[in-house]
Amino acid sequence: MVVGGTAVAYHGYFRWSVDSTGLASDKFDLDFWYNPTYGNYFNLLNALQELGQEVERFKEEITPDPKNSFFRFELENFTIDFLPYLKGLNSFRKAFANRDCVTLQDVEISFLSLDDLIADKSAQSRPKDIEDIKELKKRNSK
Repeated sequence: MVVGGTAVAYHGYFRWSVDSTGLASDKFDLDFWYNPTYGNYFNLLNALQELGQEVERFKEEITPDPKNSFFRFELENFTIDFLPYLKGLNSFRKAFANRDCVTLQDVEISFLSLDDLIADKSAQSRPKDIEDIKELKKRNSK
């Protein structure tokens, strides 16, 4: 499920990705939250391997820990992160049931719902998250 800045943009507020110092990044950042079951963990590793990423060391772990397995891949034009949990949400299943979906070229893409996105941003409370919440509420007020 798409989360983070791309989900913020989906819900109406585009901003450039920022690095850990708060400065605008020259790369886009795409964050996915995955349900960290063992099956999904190995499905994710297989998909990443098919895309040319080196994941063999994770596949060979004696005691894999999907619930704590964060993956980041630096590609030419963007960074992609796979997150096993979000700070502000404790149930992937509930969030998935509340998700928003978009279909592009016959592919369904799931985005974190606005309410869940705001809950996650509130829990993180970084300056960019506080700004995101303010802008999302302004653009999505009813």
